[in-house]
Amino acid sequence: KKESITNHKGTGRPRKTYTADDRRILSIIKKNPQTPVRQIRNTLRESGMDLSMATVCRRLHEQKYRGCTARCKPLISRKNRMTRLQFAKKYLKEQLHFRKNAFWKDETKINISE
Repeated sequence: KKESITNHKGTGRPRKTYTADDRRILSIIKKNPQTPVRQIRNTLRESGMDLSMATVCRRLHEQKYRGCTARCKPLISRKNRMTRLQFAKKYLKEQLHFRKNAFWKDETKINISE
């Protein structure tokens, strides 16, 4: 009997899902990216696939889907609100040529996904 270093076919635990099942999980998450893993698991369970939440998470991680939460933005304080309003009222009555010569800058961060 010769010992070889190559990997033997069939070593390790077999996968619980097939490629079609993985595509189904992906289609669910693509329809609504905020879908919780528990809801995906329950949807699959209704169709006869009994998967754990960890398995669903692993399949999503394999496809580069990671869980994340939205960034918390602070609310505008009362003082800041009043300052903004005074600024807007001050420049509201300026003539059109003043607004055309003003330098406008939008610092809104926008992520464009592919």
